[in-house]
Amino acid sequence: MKFNIAFQENQKIKKVTLEANNIIDLKSLTTFPSNVIRIKEVSTVNLDWNPFRNNKKNIYEFFAQLDMMLSAHLSFHESIELLLQSKQEKIIYEILMTIKQSLSSSILLDQSLLSYEKYLGKTSILFLKLGFENGNIKESVHSIVEILNEDMDSNEKLRDVLRYPAILVASLFISISMIFIYVLPNFDFIFVLLKDDIPVSTEILLIIRNIINEYSVFILLFIMGSILPLTFFVKTYRYWFDEVILLRVPVVSKMMQNYYFYRLFLSISIIVKSKYQFQLAIINSRNIVDNLYVKDTMKQILTNITNGTSVSDAFEKSNLFDSLTIKLLQTADYTNAYESILTNIAIQYKKRFHKSLKNFSSVIEPVLILIIALIILWLILAIMLPIWSLGSVIH
Repeated sequence: MKFNIAFQENQKIKKVTLEANNIIDLKSLTTFPSNVIRIKEVSTVNLDWNPFRNNKKNIYEFFAQLDMMLSAHLSFHESIELLLQSKQEKIIYEILMTIKQSLSSSILLDQSLLSYEKYLGKTSILFLKLGFENGNIKESVHSIVEILNEDMDSNEKLRDVLRYPAILVASLFISISMIFIYVLPNFDFIFVLLKDDIPVSTEILLIIRNIINEYSVFILLFIMGSILPLTFFVKTYRYWFDEVILLRVPVVSKMMQNYYFYRLFLSISIIVKSKYQFQLAIINSRNIVDNLYVKDTMKQILTNITNGTSVSDAFEKSNLFDSLTIKLLQTADYTNAYESILTNIAIQYKKRFHKSLKNFSSVIEPVLILIIALIILWLILAIMLPIWSLGSVIH
């Protein structure tokens, strides 16, 4: 059996893989390190894997339970112990054990949880770190629950918007496939009779069918072979792609702006409420934003604020935020009521995000229906026109 071992050495977390019959034999090895944080068995076949498991929901439920326990005036350590005693998903149990081991050692919690970042998310780890640094872990966990809940709610709304267009596209694909496989072969004799009198729409349809029949394997290989270069291209020009998505795509850009700015100001407002400086709130908040263009903009804003520019002027110079946001920040500069005003800005962007989702739905659905109608019209004409022309050929 193989075991992955995480341990502390020279104030750093290191990992090593060792082989042993069991954990007892593992600990007796001369190469077994000291200051062990976590031991994880390496399984060749992961029988616990479930493609339908919702890790985000499990993480949310974990923090929601933790939030309720802390609200009941239990300590963080007591809450972790109680959660360990109840039945948990495997990944949640591992996270709980990591937290417990971190609390009993000198390893910082955020460093211990880095290996679980893809499950917990950067936001959760960030707020746990800030909670322990500022001594307000209860408020930090509650903030994590709030942000995760908002993320799940936003993702659910986005799925609802995209569900109908996805069904339309899938139905179109299935319908066209059925036409190519079952309908067109039954009309081949008509196409042969017409010869040079075949309509243009029918010729295009037959050309597409012949290309698919003769080169389907090559087309499939080309698509599969293009995935890796395309992924590399996107990663190489990630900044450019992020800028285009945020600023230059009709309807979509406005929706993405509202989503990113909502999460950004929500995070900043929560950190400011924890009595951190505005600059530190920006530093931490920009680390949880995935869009590189937004990150770069926030870096410029931070530089301007550090150089003595007011918060509102720094945001205005970025040319990324609307006039209402700038006016609210100007009010915060004069009144120093950053906590309440940042919360109001986050609420405004949340409302705009939900409205932009509806706008996106109201645009994409009619456009898709129009495209599908045109394709169906073309298919009907391509099949029926030769039949209508057949009478003149026979006479």
